[in-house]
Amino acid sequence: MARVNFHDELDAAESRLLAEGRMVRKQLERVMQALRDQDTDCAQEVIEEDDAVDDVYLATQSRVLNLLALQAPVAGDLRLVSAILHSNVHMERMGDLCVNIAKFVLNKHPYPPDSPMMARLNEMGDRAAEMIDLALSAFAQRSDELAADLPERDSVLDRLNRGMLEDLKIYAGDEESFEWATKLILVARYLERFGDHAVDIGEQISFLVTGVFREFTDASHPGEDPQPYSPNGQRSSEF
Repeated sequence: MARVNFHDELDAAESRLLAEGRMVRKQLERVMQALRDQDTDCAQEVIEEDDAVDDVYLATQSRVLNLLALQAPVAGDLRLVSAILHSNVHMERMGDLCVNIAKFVLNKHPYPPDSPMMARLNEMGDRAAEMIDLALSAFAQRSDELAADLPERDSVLDRLNRGMLEDLKIYAGDEESFEWATKLILVARYLERFGDHAVDIGEQISFLVTGVFREFTDASHPGEDPQPYSPNGQRSSEF
């Protein structure tokens, strides 16, 4: 395979990845609408359409792994290969989280649409959508600056998620309401994880742009200095 064809194939793999991200973004929007409207038909469509997300995921993985088998990428290309492979996994898992929310809707829990918890979940859905939009833009633009904004966005999702526990106390004295309210806590957890995956994609973008892998600073990694990283998982002085 000529080097020019190699780059064509790599460009095609990246295009598939971004298309997958747009599909997941649409799935998130649809499943949040299903949650608001308690629309089981819409929820079922989200589950069925996840097959299309999985197909793109598998095609992207196959395409990139074939490239690795046929070529010996140079450093810049290898970073892109790594970023695509890792981000592809996170995209697929974000799609799975949408399916989990859709299954919650199908279970027909009798949650009131005007519950404070639903208002918080709607806010979380909006913030999660903004995060995947930002991640896709950062990848397409090769923007470390945009990628580095993802942890701050994620902190908003984390705060909203923690607030669900305060909302849960409203229903502590009502056994029937408390049951569905605890289920909504799980939905919030799915949305919080959605944000975590977006941050992980941001870390891959930063690595792609800078050649330095770092976990974005958060509560579990305060103030860590970034370290060069090599594909075999070993720290490296240059890459």
